[in-house]
Amino acid sequence: MWRMQQTIAAACGVVSCLATAPSGSSAAPVINARAGTERFAIERAVAGAARRLATPDCQRVLSDFTDVSGRTLADALADLGKTPIEFFNLLYFVDDRETECCLTRGTLAFTAPGNRVIRVCGRRFAAVTLDRSTYGDAIMIHEMLHALGLGENPPRSSDITARVLSRCS
Repeated sequence: MWRMQQTIAAACGVVSCLATAPSGSSAAPVINARAGTERFAIERAVAGAARRLATPDCQRVLSDFTDVSGRTLADALADLGKTPIEFFNLLYFVDDRETECCLTRGTLAFTAPGNRVIRVCGRRFAAVTLDRSTYGDAIMIHEMLHALGLGENPPRSSDITARVLSRCS
């Protein structure tokens, strides 16, 4: 059973590598979700995350983590010539509620390190974050850190989110 869970977890990271975000930059992140409560929850969290990322205290979270090459995420972002908001605006959020990760695990959102497509488990995300908007914002920032190259395990997912909450709340 444990081996199957590891395989599913690995597949969740790999699945997101198959999609690509639209080329070019936009004024705001792209959100691909059905109308309704789930879309509202995703849009609210994306807007909240962007608002939080505009503050210097929240931006410090980029210096708390490193990518696979050992650079801080702040350095990786500087190498891209982007501000945190500019990079966040390049992300592509998709409600992917029917993926295996969303159906079989407690996942709210996922991506692979370096991938700008953020897969959101719309139903679960809305159920968990509608009355906890700060937590929803933190999940979106957490996923942005992965898009910048942060791996996971280590650090544990819960530790990443806890750090985002401490810096960005």
